[in-house]
Amino acid sequence: MGIAAVDELDKMDSGDRSAMHEALEQQQISISKAGINATLKSRCSLLGAANPKYGRFDQYEPIGEQIDLEPALISRFDLIFTVTDEPDPERDGNLADHILKTNYAGELNTQRERIATSEYTQEEVDDVTEEVAPEIEPDLLRKFIAHAKRSCYPTMTDEAKAAIREFYVDLRSKGADEDAPIPVTARKLEALVRLAEASARVRLSDTVEEEDAERSVDIVRSCLQDIGVDPETGQFDADVVETGTSKTQRDRIKNIKGLISDIEEEFDEGAPIAEVLDRADEIGMDASKAEQEIEKLRRKGEVYEPKQDHLRTT
Repeated sequence: MGIAAVDELDKMDSGDRSAMHEALEQQQISISKAGINATLKSRCSLLGAANPKYGRFDQYEPIGEQIDLEPALISRFDLIFTVTDEPDPERDGNLADHILKTNYAGELNTQRERIATSEYTQEEVDDVTEEVAPEIEPDLLRKFIAHAKRSCYPTMTDEAKAAIREFYVDLRSKGADEDAPIPVTARKLEALVRLAEASARVRLSDTVEEEDAERSVDIVRSCLQDIGVDPETGQFDADVVETGTSKTQRDRIKNIKGLISDIEEEFDEGAPIAEVLDRADEIGMDASKAEQEIEKLRRKGEVYEPKQDHLRTT
């Protein structure tokens, strides 16, 4: 009934990550150690932090391709935020001031305690410490959260249900066209409900009001704009996170494989790569993009080279 915080999620062993997937999907954990076989319920929230595949996010690359985690695991999280390091003189100055002040407060306190002849008074130490003290005391915040979790079990009002339903149905309707990607799945609806209930708990309320639903909708929309958008079309696409491949990418792979199949029938030794690249514009793809897709198909084993610079589909 607490929270599990996992740092460096991307550096975990693949076996550990698969065990985490069971906890997120089945809400249970299987244990087999020292002759003990047990299945335990997992009843806590999970907060995970991971680095991008190349150590830092590249603003010119799709976010989904830079997250080096299995889509099946990523899709279990209600919210995913990208934390980017962007220089900002004002924010950087405020951060530097705060860190220097906290260090200075620690130095004064240490010197006051360790050196009997210290020229700093306790009053001076208290003044500097007060400047860097958090707005809410950690103990008070911990007690507030514990009280909210133990004593608040909010129920949804009709207005809150209507707000969540409207957002979900409206977003899903954008995928109604035959060629449009599916914007979100039902899993995101569950996330909206959990977030709205959490918002009510923070207010120590027994009911989930419309404002809580709107808050959860705003957070989810912000999250989707970060990682749930196909960078090539600008449309919401659930598959970017759910499967790791957007609908645009799937269509492109299908088209290039179809082109290779058509060309290989014209040549005895397979489709010449140069011919495939020359005719890539027939499927609305430039040569450089087609070359990238061919390389990806090679790595996946979906095409092979019976002869150098010739391709066949598997």
